[in-house]
Amino acid sequence: MLSITNGLIDAFIAWRSAQGASAPTISRDIAALRGPINWGMKNNHLTAAPRIKDVKGRKKRKELEWSPEQVAAILDAAAADGQRRHIHLFAVINLSTHGRTEAILELDADTQIRQGLIYFLRPDEEQTRKRRAIVPICPTLAPWLDGVTGKVIRYRTPTSAKTRAAGGAEWFERPTANIANGFEGVLLAAHAARPDLGLARQALDADGKPVWLEPRKKLGETKRRPKMVGIGTPNTLRHTIHTWHKRQGVPEAQIDAAAGHSEQGTGASYTHLRPEYLREFTASTEAFWAAVGEFTDAHLRYCSGANIIAFVGQRMRR
Repeated sequence: MLSITNGLIDAFIAWRSAQGASAPTISRDIAALRGPINWGMKNNHLTAAPRIKDVKGRKKRKELEWSPEQVAAILDAAAADGQRRHIHLFAVINLSTHGRTEAILELDADTQIRQGLIYFLRPDEEQTRKRRAIVPICPTLAPWLDGVTGKVIRYRTPTSAKTRAAGGAEWFERPTANIANGFEGVLLAAHAARPDLGLARQALDADGKPVWLEPRKKLGETKRRPKMVGIGTPNTLRHTIHTWHKRQGVPEAQIDAAAGHSEQGTGASYTHLRPEYLREFTASTEAFWAAVGEFTDAHLRYCSGANIIAFVGQRMRR
C-alpha cells in the first residue's frame, strides 16, 4: 500500500512543475487527493489521516498574458490542422466572450444561443460560486456560430479511407469535455512556427535539468531533440482578454458581468435585454480582434456548421 508522505507530495510537485504546470494548477491537483481523505475522516471511514501539504506560490497571481501577435500565432497553428479546428473555435469564443473554459466546452447551441446572446448557464443548471454569464455575440464571433446546432465545441478526426470511398463523411465529430492536450499541441505548433514569440520552453526534470528525447529512427533522425512544453493554458486566453479590457478602460462592472464575477449579467435580471448591454465590452472585444488582425486573418476564416469554408491557402505568418 502506498504511503502518503511529504516526500511523495514533494516528488509529485517536482514532477508536475517539470511538466510546466503552475503552482495554482498543482495546488488543485493536490486538492483532488486531499478531498477524498477529508471525506473519509468526516464519515468515519478513516481513523487517522496524514496532513497533505500544499505547494508554495499557489496564491501568487497569474501574470501570464498573450499579446495580439501571440494570439495570432496560436490561431494560425490551430487553423492549420483540421483536427484542431475545435481548439481554434474555442479560442475565438473565449476571447470574444470572456467565458469560462468549462462553460464554453459545455455550450449547446440549441438551448443556449438565441437572439444574439450566449446564455452560458444551461437551462437545467443552477448558478454556483463560479457564475455563468449572459454575453452578447460580438460581430467577429457571430459568423462562427451561424447555423451551428448541438454541442458547439466538437473534436473531429478523419474517417477511414473505406468510409470516404463509399461516399461517407470526411470527418467524424464528437463533443469534447477536455482540450488540454489539444491546446498544448497547438502551443507547440505555434512555437515551432514562431519560436521568437516564446510560446513554449524545454521541459525540465525533477532536478531542474533539461529533458531530451531520443532520435526517432523511423523519421531518419540522428540527434536528440528537446522535449518542449507549452507556456500557458486555455485559461490564459481568459486572462489575456480580461487584461485587455482593463487596459481599454471598459467599466469594471461590465468586465465582471461578462466574466461571471458578479450577479449582473448572469440571468438575475433583464439587464441583458437592453440595447446598451455590455456595449463598451463588445467594442473593446472588436478592438482586440482588430489588433489580432494586424498579424493574421485566422479569426475571419469562418467555418461554422451551415457555412463551411475550407481553410485553404493557409500559412504561418512569419
